[in-house]
Amino acid sequence: MFVAKEYETSVEAKNQVPDSPYKAKLQRLVKDLLKQLQGQDSGQWANNKASGLDRTLGEISRILEKKSNADQVAFQVGGGLSALEQILQVITAVTTPTAVPRIPLKSLCAAVNAYYLACSCCNFNCSYVLFSNKIVFLVDVLLHQLTLYVPDEDKSIFGRSVNKQVFEGFTTDAKVKSSAAESYSTRAQDLISYVVNMGLIDKLYGCFLSVQSPIDEHPKMSAFLQQASSLLHQMCELCIAITGRVPNIFDNKRQDPTGLTALLQSTDLVGVVHTLYCILLHSFLPESSQAHEPYGPGVIQVAIHGIRFLNSFAILDLSAFQSVLGAEGLSLAFRHIGSSLLWYCTQHSSEELLHEVIICVGYFTVNHPDNQVIVQSGRQPSVLQKLCQLPFQYFSHPHLIRVLFPTLISACYNNSHNKVILQQEMSCVLLATFIQDCAANEKDSDSKINKNASRCFLDYCLLSYRFPRDQWDSALQFFLKKQEE
Repeated sequence: MFVAKEYETSVEAKNQVPDSPYKAKLQRLVKDLLKQLQGQDSGQWANNKASGLDRTLGEISRILEKKSNADQVAFQVGGGLSALEQILQVITAVTTPTAVPRIPLKSLCAAVNAYYLACSCCNFNCSYVLFSNKIVFLVDVLLHQLTLYVPDEDKSIFGRSVNKQVFEGFTTDAKVKSSAAESYSTRAQDLISYVVNMGLIDKLYGCFLSVQSPIDEHPKMSAFLQQASSLLHQMCELCIAITGRVPNIFDNKRQDPTGLTALLQSTDLVGVVHTLYCILLHSFLPESSQAHEPYGPGVIQVAIHGIRFLNSFAILDLSAFQSVLGAEGLSLAFRHIGSSLLWYCTQHSSEELLHEVIICVGYFTVNHPDNQVIVQSGRQPSVLQKLCQLPFQYFSHPHLIRVLFPTLISACYNNSHNKVILQQEMSCVLLATFIQDCAANEKDSDSKINKNASRCFLDYCLLSYRFPRDQWDSALQFFLKKQEE
């Protein structure tokens, strides 16, 4: 813990509180929080005391929800995050699912929301939470809650011996000064390793596998699945930054030192595909049911977050992604999921979901003959046919072309049967022209794109992020070649 304490001390020593118009009020509210906490004994909080806590947290949230970095940092420097941590500590005292925490659940949720608002879009506070070890407390609280409700599984299946050295980054002092980037990478790696080895992902795996029926009437379950998928996605994104997978996701030489890739692979992507299959295909086949009501908004949000997680794992380790989803049983589920979501997106406007699905099919099939077969098999129209039958703008609008065409290239390259299916709906010359245009504009595009651009932006704009650059010439010849009779 020495590193964390030294970091907090150094921050206090050299930090000047930014000029926030709410600085004095935030300091007063933090003092109010601490006073309310100190004035309580070990028993249940009375209703009037809990109401007072809610009012204070509400005032803090109303200031922080403006997402002004000056306000957020002023709150943190004034001890706000530490005060919220004291509130959340009561959670760890609950030892059974039926026990009631000292502070009402409503108030605890308000504290969590205030913590989120204090860190949202604020790099300074996020760095503070990471380097001060407060992130570990948050992970432990989450794991504690999951442990209450998710029973331990058979250790012969899920057990993992923990290498104690993985925790050293949280408990020992660093002897050699390193750059800010190196320090961040080391801390992020330690954090992911901690999450992996403490069993948090195993607990989420149990939660995803427990979904066996529709969630349309269960908004809380829907919200949990969304956030759990988002957590997995963000962990992959963080691991991508550590391992340097971007810009070349086809380079398999990079190793994941955190253990995250291996764990996600061994748990079949934490059961997310299982959940998507259950909530999307619980009672009907989309192609044969024209009168069925569209999926509810909660289901769609779970699908968006779930597919986005799959895409981030594909970038982290493409071969592992293709191996897991291409396995017998899971490949069938993935094909049904893709088919159902493509059907939905053609009936109801959901561009965000559609684009994630398109990209996912591309990663699934690129340079993988067996997976290419999967997207053209099954109930007709197949996944490949549905991609070829998307609205006209996906074949005419430059932005949408950059979303769809890399996936069509990946799904059909070096696969004559898939190429025939493609030619029944469109001309292969369009794909060949797209490849030529990408090659001609590659240098210009690289110079114009902000190196800090988001992963999705790069996916949509650069063919090289979706299909290996060294195969463009052969792909061009493949799509220009006339099909043999």
